Amino acid sequence: MAPPIPEAGPEVMVGVVAAIAAFLTISILLGFFMRKKAKGFEGWLVGSRDIGPLVTGFALVASYLSGWAIFGNAGLGYAYGWSGSWLIGTACIAGTSLCLVIGYRMRRYVALGARTVPEMLRVRFESRTVQALASLAMIILLIVYSVGQYKAMATVWKITTGTPFYGSLLATAVLVLVYLIVGGYTGTQWVSCLQGIILTVVGWTLGIATLVWAGGLGEISRVIGTETFTAPGGTQTGIPLKDFTLPLPSPEGLAFPGVDYIGVTAAVFMFLLMATGFPHNVSRFLGTRKITRREYWVMLLILIMGGLTPLWIGVAGFAARTVWGDVFMTAGYYPMYGDSAPVYASISAGGIPLVSLFAASVFAASVATLAGMVMIMATNVTRDLIHNFYPKSSSKKLLWLTKLMLIPFIAIPLYWTFTSPPPILSEFMAGSAVAQAGIFFFVVGVSMHWRKATKWGATATMIYGLILTLLHPNAYGKLVGLHHWGYWALLLMFGSALVFFLVSLATKPLSEEKLEKLFPKRRS
Repeated sequence: MAPPIPEAGPEVMVGVVAAIAAFLTISILLGFFMRKKAKGFEGWLVGSRDIGPLVTGFALVASYLSGWAIFGNAGLGYAYGWSGSWLIGTACIAGTSLCLVIGYRMRRYVALGARTVPEMLRVRFESRTVQALASLAMIILLIVYSVGQYKAMATVWKITTGTPFYGSLLATAVLVLVYLIVGGYTGTQWVSCLQGIILTVVGWTLGIATLVWAGGLGEISRVIGTETFTAPGGTQTGIPLKDFTLPLPSPEGLAFPGVDYIGVTAAVFMFLLMATGFPHNVSRFLGTRKITRREYWVMLLILIMGGLTPLWIGVAGFAARTVWGDVFMTAGYYPMYGDSAPVYASISAGGIPLVSLFAASVFAASVATLAGMVMIMATNVTRDLIHNFYPKSSSKKLLWLTKLMLIPFIAIPLYWTFTSPPPILSEFMAGSAVAQAGIFFFVVGVSMHWRKATKWGATATMIYGLILTLLHPNAYGKLVGLHHWGYWALLLMFGSALVFFLVSLATKPLSEEKLEKLFPKRRS
């Protein structure tokens, strides 16, 4: 007989509130402490460019994993079984490692005057149009991705404290606004470092604890193998993963990333490319100092440890499904559904200490990513649009305007989450992730390493990627016959690659004299 689903009593509420309050207090204090490095506009954007490998490494872990990995992956594991989330834990390592290899070159462009990711493109291609188009594309895609961060935090807060779902959304928005305004880039980098450490330790702890609580891997394998994941009227797909069969939620459920081998292949490439494609990831290198080879390997080790965290989070979803079945997929758990599984599992597996730390880690991951994205969107407007076309604009006015622009970019995804929260977090966010991966991995990451990349190739890729984003199977894709998530994702990512390389090869790059500044020859 399955144990009852635990209730979040007063003791749990006190523990969670205390853990999150401690985290918030430290975050805000760090923001105020770093205030001296964020006084001018450029200081607010990139600090003093003296951030070391430990801070950069853990900050990158925090911004990449975000709410979908530290929380949403458990929802995938619960809703779909092993096949729902195994890709995330394995592909994250490759993605973050590739981001380190490619993204560290961002420092060269900072030395040449770049203070944002789109501004790096202006330096690379000597094109203000490319900078402006990149900023607009980032704003569109990051607004969508921000919705998931809000839902992750609100779900944990509601279950553990009884606070209304929508009240916790407002509290989160206020927090992000405060320490972004105060601390700027350096403040977010140090706070994200703290968050990266917390979520890595807690994620591993949660996975191991719930694995033991559910009876071990053998028991999870036995039960998950007999569970029926198919929604009423749905079917099973033909992809067996040992004893697990991938579920198809409904006859038209082809928007699920892993519906067949086409979807699985697309998901692998999504996780491989999106770590570098996420502008809030590569922006972590804007304020990094030069590091030694030994420090580089230390950073890589941090990213490997952090990259395994989503797989451990997924274990909590498997464990909850093993013990309680599909109860969380019923209407009584709206709007959290399967995303609520890890919270209840953490209460049962580790009591007040574990659920308190887990709640704090979800806040840490979500706030880190949300803060990074909001900061990018605000600077997209001021640095990449206004300053781009009006370079004589006052730095003081730009700084205040940037801080003011934080408000709408916190409010827009907040309103979206208020009015239409996504049922399964990771499924919803995969659309934005594919678009960012397909567009910016090539436009930003490859352009920093390929001399023949041109502004026309970058421009064509961004336009193509945005058009394909609108053709997502759950948007307008069905109008043109795109019903399958995997085909859509591969068409967006590989199509972006094809457009980028073909158009670049067909057009004229910068002169050799200009390229030499961007790609200096190594001395023998």
